[in-house]
Amino acid sequence: MIAKVLLLALLVAATSASPLTGSVNYIEAFGTFLRAFQKMAPCGFAPWNLPVFEPLTNEFSTFNYTKGDTSLVGNASNIRISGLSEFIVLNGQYDTTTQRASFDVMFPELQILGSTVFDGTFSVLGFSFPTHQNTLLNERLEQLRFVGAYTFAPSLTNPKGLRIVDLDLQFYVADVKIDNWDTLWSIATNTFYDRWSSELISLFVKEIQPSVDQLLADYVVPDINDLLSNVSMTDVTNFFMNTAKEWNKVECDVHA
Repeated sequence: MIAKVLLLALLVAATSASPLTGSVNYIEAFGTFLRAFQKMAPCGFAPWNLPVFEPLTNEFSTFNYTKGDTSLVGNASNIRISGLSEFIVLNGQYDTTTQRASFDVMFPELQILGSTVFDGTFSVLGFSFPTHQNTLLNERLEQLRFVGAYTFAPSLTNPKGLRIVDLDLQFYVADVKIDNWDTLWSIATNTFYDRWSSELISLFVKEIQPSVDQLLADYVVPDINDLLSNVSMTDVTNFFMNTAKEWNKVECDVHA
């Protein structure tokens, strides 16, 4: 949801971005934008009401999740997610003839700290069991890597707009480290649950890879294409460059 809202803001703003002189390659503009984001992230950007992204924090929120036999109600507090701006772009290319872009991006480490309290029923592998947890969170994903490619094509609803086709994405994680502490459990139970959760997440990442492209095609790409239908490649490129110019003005000496 956050990604969709941010994308909407970017694409709407693109229509009013001031034109640039000279020709800038799309991937060069996007790279400039990403570097500017890394500079801005520890301080946020008040003129656009953008929060601090490094770290990204949330003091308190509630949730009520139901899907199938799983039903959870609870809250999360003092959430702190770090590493969102520490990504490394291993490769980025754009073919101006085919309009195909490819990327290889890695987050060395993403960490989440905080606490959660919830009650409900949890279902896994066909088995359901009641759960009540009061947990201090300390979870890390190490070397989370996204490798993919996509092609820009004319919009089907607006001849002057864009759409994404032939999206191919795979993601990998080298290690999952979970060191949570549930105050309602014994040491042995906490140790077992942390190890089991780490292994389950690692297995899930591997097993879901063949389905990633179809899931994105069903649930993500249609919304993105609706937004892209209102802008041209020039709009997008100009926006990335103008946004980077604004963010680079930020005097940010904060270190997360």
